[in-house]
Amino acid sequence: MLDNAITVEPQQPARHCVIWLHGLGAGPEDFVPLAKQLKLPADAAVRFIFPAAPTRSVTVNAGYFMPAWYDILAFSPERQINHSHLDKVSEQIEQVIQQQVTLGIASEKIFIAGFSQGGAVAYQCALNYPNNLGGLLCMSTYLLAESLPTTALQTNTPVLIQHGRQDDVVALNLGQRAFNQLQAQHYQVEFQQFDMAHSVSPSQVKAISAWLSHLMR
Repeated sequence: MLDNAITVEPQQPARHCVIWLHGLGAGPEDFVPLAKQLKLPADAAVRFIFPAAPTRSVTVNAGYFMPAWYDILAFSPERQINHSHLDKVSEQIEQVIQQQVTLGIASEKIFIAGFSQGGAVAYQCALNYPNNLGGLLCMSTYLLAESLPTTALQTNTPVLIQHGRQDDVVALNLGQRAFNQLQAQHYQVEFQQFDMAHSVSPSQVKAISAWLSHLMR
C-alpha cells in the first residue's frame, strides 16, 4: 500500500500534511485533483499523501477483487467487516503519520481525511492515535463501533463530518449518528450536510478549504 501512495509536495518545505484515503473500488488518483482545487494558502505548505488500498476480494461485491481497505462481509447499517484487515491498514496509516513526524511535521499539523470506506479507516486511525492530530475529515462514511474508544482519547483533534442528503450508499443517518457519538464524548465535532448523493460537490470542497485554512493558520 505504502509503495503505491501518491504524494503532492508544496513549493516550499512542508509545514502541514494531509493523508487522504479513497473509497471502496477507487484509487488514490481520485482525490489528487483536490490538492489544487482546495486552494489552500501557499504559506500553509501542505504535503498531500494519497495512499492506495490493497486489492482484495470483497464478499458483498460477489467476491470480486478490487481496491479495498478491508473486506465487507455484509451491508448491515454498521457493516460487518474483516477486523484484521482494518487493524492492518490502520497500522500502515499510523506508520505514514510517524514518517511525517520523523520528517519534522508535528502530529498537530497532520490531518487525516477519508471518503466512504476510507473515512471509516480515518475514524479508526485518528480516534485511536496516541497524540492529537491537526484534524479529522470524514466524508460520506460511517463510524464502526470498534473505532470509538470507550474513553475519548483525542478530544482536542477537530473533526468535520460531511454527508450528502441523497446518499444511497451510506445513509445520512450514519453520518448523523457518528456526529452524535463523538459529541457525546466531547469531541470538537461539526456536521455538514450537502445536496448530493454519494459523491463530492463543489460547495463541499469550498467548505473543506475553509475548514483546513482556518486550522492551518
